[in-house]
Amino acid sequence: MGALRKIDEIWEKIEAGILSITTILISFMLVGNAVSRYFFNKSWAFTEEIGKVGIIVLTFMGLGYAARKGMHIEMSGFYDLMPKKVQRILGIFINLLSALVLVFCTYLAIKYVQHLHTLGQVSTILRTPLYLTMMFIPVGFFLASIRYFVDFGKRITETVQDDS
Repeated sequence: MGALRKIDEIWEKIEAGILSITTILISFMLVGNAVSRYFFNKSWAFTEEIGKVGIIVLTFMGLGYAARKGMHIEMSGFYDLMPKKVQRILGIFINLLSALVLVFCTYLAIKYVQHLHTLGQVSTILRTPLYLTMMFIPVGFFLASIRYFVDFGKRITETVQDDS
């Protein structure tokens, strides 16, 4: 278990690094483009494409990171009113269902990326293959599904220990 925990810690740092670097690069690029337009009346043609890639990376890699940190949206009005035992059982069910939905989304995203690869579509300005950009979608879904499966396992373990 110690090795898995260490891998998880390293991966968390990698995720945070990717998200941080992407945010910083998008910010610099957009500010640089605004300065270029204002002072030189020239806009950087590639900023829109790179901005789109950055938003895709932030959205879908951020999905896995948010699931890891428990920063996703919760609607807990009814949940908080339930007895603790019902909350535990419902929490197990919610984590399992979320993980399964994300696995299905991963499958669909992989099919989509394969379709883009088959079509051979490229971006307009940079001419990069679109499937390379879109590969972050199944990766993000997959990472989020792993996190929900891990949380599912933790909740099962906690429930078994509490019942003992």
